Amino acid sequence: MALIGIDLGTTNSLVAIWRNSKVEILKNSLGHLMTPSVVSVEEDGSIVVGEIAKQRRVSHPSRTVAEFKRRMGSKDKISVGESKYLPEELSAFLLKKLIEDSEQQLGEKVTEAVISVPAYFDNNQREATEKAARMAGLKVKRLINEPSAAIAYHQWKEGNVGTEGIYLVVDFGGGTLDVSVVDCFENIIEIIAVSGDNQLGGKDFDRAIAVDFCEKIGFYYDNLSPGTWENILWAAENVKKKLTMADSVTMQVSIRNKEYAVEYTNKDLLKICAEVLLRIKTVINEAVKGAKIELEDIVDVVLVGGSCKMPVVQKFLSALLDRELKAKDDCEHFVALGVGVITGIIAREEEIADLVMTDVCPFSLGISTRHGKEDKTDYMSVIIPKNSILPIAKSGRYYGLEPFQSHIKFEIYQGEELYAEKNLRLGEIDIKVTPNEAGDTVAEITFCYDINGILQVTARDLLGKNTAEAVILKKDSQLTNEEIDRKRIIIEKEMRFERNKEDNKNLLAWGQRLYAQAGEEHKEYIVSLIHDFEVSLQDNDAIMVRRKMKYIAQCFLQLEMAINKDYFDNEDIVKELLEDEEL
Repeated sequence: MALIGIDLGTTNSLVAIWRNSKVEILKNSLGHLMTPSVVSVEEDGSIVVGEIAKQRRVSHPSRTVAEFKRRMGSKDKISVGESKYLPEELSAFLLKKLIEDSEQQLGEKVTEAVISVPAYFDNNQREATEKAARMAGLKVKRLINEPSAAIAYHQWKEGNVGTEGIYLVVDFGGGTLDVSVVDCFENIIEIIAVSGDNQLGGKDFDRAIAVDFCEKIGFYYDNLSPGTWENILWAAENVKKKLTMADSVTMQVSIRNKEYAVEYTNKDLLKICAEVLLRIKTVINEAVKGAKIELEDIVDVVLVGGSCKMPVVQKFLSALLDRELKAKDDCEHFVALGVGVITGIIAREEEIADLVMTDVCPFSLGISTRHGKEDKTDYMSVIIPKNSILPIAKSGRYYGLEPFQSHIKFEIYQGEELYAEKNLRLGEIDIKVTPNEAGDTVAEITFCYDINGILQVTARDLLGKNTAEAVILKKDSQLTNEEIDRKRIIIEKEMRFERNKEDNKNLLAWGQRLYAQAGEEHKEYIVSLIHDFEVSLQDNDAIMVRRKMKYIAQCFLQLEMAINKDYFDNEDIVKELLEDEEL
C-alpha cells in the first residue's frame, strides 16, 4: 500500500508520491494536477467534489461551499443545500475524492498519508484535520507544516541539501499565509520561527477587486444575490490571474442582463489591495523578530503558493526585503512536492534517507496560575515558549495557594495572551499532593511535546511520591471513534456518483456556470447545447457521447472567451505607448 502526501489547500488540493527516486504529483480523474477544494450537494443529496463543484459555485451557490479550511477546528456547522456540515466533514469529502483518484492512478489501495497544515494552525485545527482524514478512511502518519514541506522540496530540487544558511519561506496560497525562518546545515532542516495568518490569501485579492468593481459600477455588494456575487468573484479571480501576464485587463460581468466593464492594471491592484499587502508585512515581521535574526542573515527567500505569482506581491516583497524576488513557475506545487519528499523520508528511501527535519512549537504552551490567594485573575504561565525546537521537554515548579492543600489542578493552555482564559484551553491534569502549609505545597509539571504534535504532561508531588500523567493534544474532544466510523460510512454513501460519468457531469456543470455568467444573447444557445448533450446521454451510445462532448466542449471554450474577453486583445498597446517619447 502506497504512502501518499496531501497538500490539503484552502483553494486547491494536490497529491504527491515518492517513487522511482523522485517526487511526482498524481493527476486527478479529470487529468489535472490540482483539485479545487470545493464541495457541492446535488438536488438528490449526492456529493460532488472538485472541478464539478467549483463550476456549481456560480450556478448553485447555496448548494456549494469553498474555503472551509479557514473554519477548521471550529464547531460552526456550514449550510450546504438542505444539509449542515462541520468543516472537518467537508474536508473528509475532499480527502475521499483525493484518495479515490490516487488509487485509480496508482492501481493500489491508499490507507496512509502525510498531510500538510498551515504552520499557524492551533491544536483544534490540527485535530480537526486528523478527524477529517479518519472519516475519509486515512491514517495520518504525520501532519507537516506547509513551509517545512516547501523547504524540503526546495533543498532537494536545488541539490543543496547540506548547504548552510538561513532561509525565509513565504507561503502565500489561496486562503492562508505562512512565513517560516529555516536554518539549514549539513543534512538538517530546522525551523526556528514561524508566523502566519490563516485568514489571509489570494481570495482576499479577489474580494478586494470584486468590491472595487461593485463600487465603480454603482452597486453595493451586500445587496447582490449570492449567485451574482459569486459571478463577480469568479471574474475578479480571472482579472487577478491575467494581471500576472498582462499590464491591463478589463473585467466584464453581466448583471441583470446588462454588461458592466472596468479596466484594471497592476497599479490599480496595488492601490485597492494595499491593506492586504500590509497584513503580509505584519506576518513576515513577526517571523523574523521571533527568529532573532537580521534581514541580512537570510541567504535566500523561497516564494511558495500561487499568490506569490502576482507581480504586485513580488514587487511588494522585493521592496520589503530589499532584494529582487521572482516566484518559480511551479511555486503553487511546492508544498505538495515537499510533502511527497517527506513521504520518502518517512519511508527511508535511500536517495533522501539522510535528510533530517525538525519543527517548532507554533504556539506557547503553559498553565493558568494566580499570584496569591486573594488574586482572582488567571494568568498564563508559559512552560514551552513559542518557536521552541521540537521535540522538547521542559518543567516548572508551582506552589499551592491554600493551607494544607491536598491536590493541585493544572489547567493547560495554548497561546500568547497574558490572561489564560483568552488562550486556547487544551485540558487539565489533577495531582494529589502532600498537605503542608500555604506556600510549601509544591508540585513539578513537565511538558514533553514531540514533532507529531503529541503533548505528554506529567505532574509530580515533590514532597511525596504522587504522580499524574495525561496526553493532551491527541484527545478527540468532539467525536468518539464510533462517531467517526459512522461519519466515514455516511461520507462513502453520499459520494455516490459513478466515476465514468464524472466527465459528463463536469461538462454540464461548466455549461450551467456559463449560463449564469452569460448575457441574454448567449443564454438560449447554451441551453440548446446542454439539452443536446443530455439527449445524447440518454441514447447510451458511448462513441456518440464522446464525439458530442468534444464538440460541446469546443463551443463552451469559445463562449468562455466571448463572455470573459478583454476589450484590448493586444497586450503590446501599453508597452508601445510607454515607448512613445511624445506621450
